[in-house]
Amino acid sequence: MSSSPPEEFEDFHTQVAVRVKGFRPVQQRPHMLWSASGRFVLREDEYVLGRGDAASLVFESEEVSRAHAKLVRHDDEYTIEDLGSRNGIMLNGLRVHAAVLRDGDELLLGDVVLTYREGA
Repeated sequence: MSSSPPEEFEDFHTQVAVRVKGFRPVQQRPHMLWSASGRFVLREDEYVLGRGDAASLVFESEEVSRAHAKLVRHDDEYTIEDLGSRNGIMLNGLRVHAAVLRDGDELLLGDVVLTYREGA
Protein backbone atom coordinates (compact mmCIF):
# COMPACT_ATOMS: atom_id res chain seq x y z
CA MET A 1 0.00 0.00 0.00
CA SER A 2 1.42 3.36 -1.05
CA SER A 3 1.74 6.24 1.43
CA SER A 4 1.47 8.92 -1.27
CA PRO A 5 -1.94 10.53 -1.89
CA PRO A 6 -4.07 9.41 -4.83
CA GLU A 7 -3.35 11.17 -8.11
CA GLU A 8 -6.55 13.27 -8.03
CA PHE A 9 -5.39 14.88 -4.76
CA GLU A 10 -1.87 15.81 -5.87
CA ASP A 11 -2.87 19.34 -6.96
CA PHE A 12 -5.06 20.01 -3.92
CA HIS A 13 -4.06 23.21 -2.10
CA THR A 14 -5.50 24.85 0.97
CA GLN A 15 -6.56 28.40 0.19
CA VAL A 16 -6.48 31.17 2.75
CA ALA A 17 -9.31 33.68 2.70
CA VAL A 18 -8.07 37.07 1.53
CA ARG A 19 -9.95 40.31 2.08
CA VAL A 20 -11.17 41.63 -1.26
CA LYS A 21 -10.64 45.35 -1.78
CA GLY A 22 -13.94 47.23 -1.65
CA PHE A 23 -15.92 44.30 -0.20
CA ARG A 24 -18.06 45.04 2.84
CA PRO A 25 -20.16 42.41 4.56
CA VAL A 26 -23.88 43.12 4.32
CA GLN A 27 -25.30 44.23 7.64
CA GLN A 28 -28.65 42.82 8.65
CA ARG A 29 -31.45 45.34 8.34
CA PRO A 30 -33.26 46.28 11.53
CA HIS A 31 -36.63 44.59 11.94
CA MET A 32 -39.38 45.96 14.18
CA LEU A 33 -42.88 45.28 15.41
CA TRP A 34 -45.06 48.36 15.86
CA SER A 35 -48.17 48.39 18.02
CA ALA A 36 -50.45 51.00 19.55
CA SER A 37 -48.20 50.95 22.63
CA GLY A 38 -44.93 51.52 20.76
CA ARG A 39 -42.28 49.68 18.80
CA PHE A 40 -40.05 46.73 19.56
CA VAL A 41 -36.75 46.21 17.72
CA LEU A 42 -36.19 42.54 16.81
CA ARG A 43 -32.58 41.58 17.53
CA GLU A 44 -32.81 37.94 18.59
CA ASP A 45 -33.20 34.88 16.37
CA GLU A 46 -36.37 33.70 18.09
CA TYR A 47 -39.24 35.20 20.09
CA VAL A 48 -42.37 33.76 21.65
CA LEU A 49 -45.31 36.17 21.56
CA GLY A 50 -48.03 35.77 24.17
CA ARG A 51 -49.38 36.84 27.54
CA GLY A 52 -47.66 34.18 29.65
CA ASP A 53 -44.54 34.50 31.78
CA ALA A 54 -42.50 32.40 29.31
CA ALA A 55 -43.21 34.79 26.41
CA SER A 56 -40.39 36.97 25.06
CA LEU A 57 -42.86 39.64 23.96
CA VAL A 58 -45.73 39.92 26.44
CA PHE A 59 -49.14 41.36 25.51
CA GLU A 60 -51.66 42.17 28.23
CA SER A 61 -54.77 40.85 26.50
CA GLU A 62 -57.09 37.98 27.33
CA GLU A 63 -57.51 37.45 23.57
CA VAL A 64 -53.81 36.50 23.26
CA SER A 65 -52.84 32.97 24.32
CA ARG A 66 -50.07 32.43 26.87
CA ALA A 67 -47.80 31.18 24.06
CA HIS A 68 -49.59 32.51 20.99
CA ALA A 69 -46.98 32.61 18.22
CA LYS A 70 -43.28 32.28 17.51
CA LEU A 71 -41.10 34.62 15.43
CA VAL A 72 -37.96 33.03 13.97
CA ARG A 73 -35.20 34.76 12.02
CA HIS A 74 -33.90 32.97 8.93
CA ASP A 75 -31.00 34.93 7.42
CA ASP A 76 -32.44 38.44 7.03
CA GLU A 77 -36.15 37.71 7.33
CA TYR A 78 -38.58 36.59 10.00
CA THR A 79 -41.28 33.96 9.90
CA ILE A 80 -44.25 33.74 12.23
CA GLU A 81 -45.83 30.49 13.35
CA ASP A 82 -48.98 29.86 15.35
CA LEU A 83 -48.28 27.84 18.51
CA GLY A 84 -51.78 26.37 18.74
CA SER A 85 -53.36 29.58 19.97
CA ARG A 86 -57.07 29.86 20.63
CA ASN A 87 -57.65 32.81 18.27
CA GLY A 88 -54.97 32.13 15.65
CA ILE A 89 -52.99 34.61 13.60
CA MET A 90 -54.35 36.93 10.96
CA LEU A 91 -51.82 38.23 8.43
CA ASN A 92 -53.11 41.09 6.29
CA GLY A 93 -56.66 39.89 6.93
CA LEU A 94 -56.04 36.20 6.16
CA ARG A 95 -55.79 33.44 8.77
CA VAL A 96 -52.39 31.73 8.56
CA HIS A 97 -50.63 28.99 10.47
CA ALA A 98 -47.14 30.12 9.38
CA ALA A 99 -45.78 32.74 6.98
CA VAL A 100 -42.71 34.71 5.98
CA LEU A 101 -43.17 38.34 7.02
CA ARG A 102 -42.69 41.23 4.59
CA ASP A 103 -42.29 44.94 5.24
CA GLY A 104 -45.63 46.53 6.12
CA ASP A 105 -47.43 43.27 7.00
CA GLU A 106 -50.20 43.67 9.56
CA LEU A 107 -50.55 40.92 12.16
CA LEU A 108 -53.55 40.36 14.39
CA LEU A 109 -53.02 38.19 17.47
CA GLY A 110 -56.34 38.10 19.29
CA ASP A 111 -57.15 41.79 19.56
CA VAL A 112 -53.53 43.00 19.36
CA VAL A 113 -52.59 44.67 16.07
CA LEU A 114 -48.90 44.63 15.08
CA THR A 115 -47.17 46.04 12.02
CA TYR A 116 -43.96 44.41 10.87
CA ARG A 117 -41.31 46.78 9.51
CA GLU A 118 -37.96 46.07 7.85
CA GLY A 119 -35.22 48.65 7.74
CA ALA A 120 -37.30 51.24 9.58
